Amino acid sequence: MEFRRAEDRDAADLLAWRNDPATIASSLTGKGVAAADHYPWLARILADSGYILMIAEQAGESLGMVRFDRDGDGSWEVGINLNPAARGRGLALAILAGAIEAAFAGRPRPPLTAQVRQSNPASWKIFQRCGFEVDRIEDCVGVFHLAPSCRVKGLVP
Repeated sequence: MEFRRAEDRDAADLLAWRNDPATIASSLTGKGVAAADHYPWLARILADSGYILMIAEQAGESLGMVRFDRDGDGSWEVGINLNPAARGRGLALAILAGAIEAAFAGRPRPPLTAQVRQSNPASWKIFQRCGFEVDRIEDCVGVFHLAPSCRVKGLVP
């Protein structure tokens, strides 16, 4: 599996993955995204050092993305979304762990956080298997953290 920074050429895939019904059901907003909003958003994200958007690929297939958004306190919030065609193949843990390693390669990993709906047990389990711990639950959303000192579990050697 390889990881690279997202590019403009990924825009259509990212939009399709985001608007997949399973993704919408698991998202914090519970809504799809209009193309008119997506393309300017992606251009802004790709140009802003406060965001890292990684694409996981294997044998020429785009498997999913992991997004890192820098918070004001220096931590980064992590989100993952798989290509619907890659779901159910047991790849999510390797994608999450590998993207964390790739995004912060060569520098100390900052604190990472994540928010996962309780109604999304697959993502809940993946974050826990990766080494994230639940801090609290707010409005049926688990707030997770992975401190810099924590070893990321599940990395493929």
